[in-house]
Amino acid sequence: MIPVLGIQVWIIVKIAALILLGIYLIFAWVIVRQVRLMTSTLQLGFEAPVKFLSYIHMAFAIFVFLSALIIL
Repeated sequence: MIPVLGIQVWIIVKIAALILLGIYLIFAWVIVRQVRLMTSTLQLGFEAPVKFLSYIHMAFAIFVFLSALIIL
């Protein structure tokens, strides 16, 4: 790859991708926290599936971040 101004372009792209995936990981954590607060406040009868989906979403976000960390 041809360096632009002495900087490899793909290094910048990889770092940006990891930063964005890190932000997404924080977003997934916030979702888990909000679901926990919501289910403790409201008793509607479908708390278990919503909690399960939020934890699956968090696990998937962690998996994607770790995969990108290894691959990139």
